[in-house]
Amino acid sequence: MKHWKRRSSAVFAIVLQVLVLLLPDPAVAMTMEQFLTSLDMIRSGCAPKFKLKTEDLDRLRVGDFNFPPSQDLMCYTKCVSLMAGTVNKKGEFNAPKALAQLPHLVPPEMMEMSRKSVEACRDTHKQFKESCERVYQTAKCFSENADGQFMWP
Repeated sequence: MKHWKRRSSAVFAIVLQVLVLLLPDPAVAMTMEQFLTSLDMIRSGCAPKFKLKTEDLDRLRVGDFNFPPSQDLMCYTKCVSLMAGTVNKKGEFNAPKALAQLPHLVPPEMMEMSRKSVEACRDTHKQFKESCERVYQTAKCFSENADGQFMWP
């Protein structure tokens, strides 16, 4: 478990460093191209830790949660959210932190939809006990409240 924590921290640090390089000026918003690149980087940091089908990951990418998730897929969503810093190890979503991070995580054209989704889904995790399912269901809620604009690593 400690090895996974160290590796996860190292991957997160690398992702943050790359994002800093993609956004050299903090006053400059993330472009859609940079956003898509960051999704790919986060996927490559989390996906190898789980037994996942590429087809399932591609479905999540476009907000399609209309299939039964495996435990690994649900835990993949937790890995992604931990990397983004929006959940804790128990799978509890931190809406204030997510709202504060949005300018660094999404391009301007997705900002309003993202805020709306965070507000609509801030308590979704409370309906579930298992940490991975909490995060998966919160991500699914985001998708359902995103007006067709949702994207996931």
